[in-house]
Amino acid sequence: MSAIALLSFAFLFAYDAPLAPTASQEPQKNAGYVACLNNAAHKAIAKGAPEASAMAAIDGLYMPDEKIIAASRAQPESNLKIWDYLAGVVDDERAADGEKAYLSQKDFLYNLGVQYGVDPATVVAIWGVETDYGKVMGKSNIINALGTLGCGNGRRAAYFNSELIEAIRISANGHIPLSQFTGSWAGAFGHTQFMPSTFWRLAADGNGDGIKNIVGEPKDALASTANFLKKSGWDQTQKWGYEVIVPSTYNGAVGRNAKKSLSQWKALGVKLADGGELEDGETKYGLIFPGGRNSPAFLVGRNFNAVYSYNPATSYALAVNILADRIKGGKGVIGKWATNDPGISRAMRREIQQILAKNGYDVGQPDGIIGKKTNDALNEYYKAHNLEYDGRLGQVAYDKIKSLESGR
Repeated sequence: MSAIALLSFAFLFAYDAPLAPTASQEPQKNAGYVACLNNAAHKAIAKGAPEASAMAAIDGLYMPDEKIIAASRAQPESNLKIWDYLAGVVDDERAADGEKAYLSQKDFLYNLGVQYGVDPATVVAIWGVETDYGKVMGKSNIINALGTLGCGNGRRAAYFNSELIEAIRISANGHIPLSQFTGSWAGAFGHTQFMPSTFWRLAADGNGDGIKNIVGEPKDALASTANFLKKSGWDQTQKWGYEVIVPSTYNGAVGRNAKKSLSQWKALGVKLADGGELEDGETKYGLIFPGGRNSPAFLVGRNFNAVYSYNPATSYALAVNILADRIKGGKGVIGKWATNDPGISRAMRREIQQILAKNGYDVGQPDGIIGKKTNDALNEYYKAHNLEYDGRLGQVAYDKIKSLESGR
């Protein structure tokens, strides 16, 4: 995500009036953009935002951010397999960090679970998947990001404009200082990445100071996420799901909402992934095959769906729930994915980036995130060895690069 410098408002407290800027100092202004921001600020004021603070939220913002526009036009990775996603998101490193994060706030999280009736480890897992426990929250100015997306002719401009109004209200009402109000290019912010409208519906004051600063105060963010899960139907008496073995003869309905009771699944011959018997019960679960019929299968229930509502992707909901299990000491996925080229962890990706950097290729800071720089470097590295890179950095490519390096 692109870094956008936040404006300094020191001049508001100056005793001497500033000199008028020369023509060369005059900032470039997009009149339509400025007018759109002003309109949003006045709508925020009409909804109760203090006028001076609402206008301060847009002060100094004159032009749409081209990096935000570029990010919004970029095509997301469409062929990312579930084993690649889980290998990077639910790796040993994130599980270990999740255990530490949980233990660091054990009493608070226990009370949070009691207060909201949700699983504290799942709250922590969402924190881990969304921002790596607050390490990667995004650096885009939220007001400018939403202004850029909401004040143009881009896709979903009306939606982003409404989010812009709510973001101005958040800052103007004192929940998040402008100096902290940064997040993703798409307008999500905080330790657990809320959109502004979601903030107003579900944000909670976790530390009892009267404000809901989900950027600067992890307890506020965790309480807000617990409230989200509660409102999404979390039932603490149920498991999110089970990894299972399904008879090859099963040809019935699949999908998270095509539910049968545990007793019905058991009668159909479905067993736990470790070969044990599925428990009897009337609680209903749907059957999913996220990697295809020859890969691990899962029975998923209403708690899986509660996480799914946070980010409507099967891979996301599965990652969060598996990470929550690992934070509580579980082993993760037992079955083997139907691939000869499994995904690799962030630590392994960083190792590859370090090898590329050592060989003189520009990968930026080795961070385990495989972006354009790393892919370009991999292409060049492969060419230097008279090989062709197929665009996939999995176990096969990892082993190949390690082999090439050991033979140097």
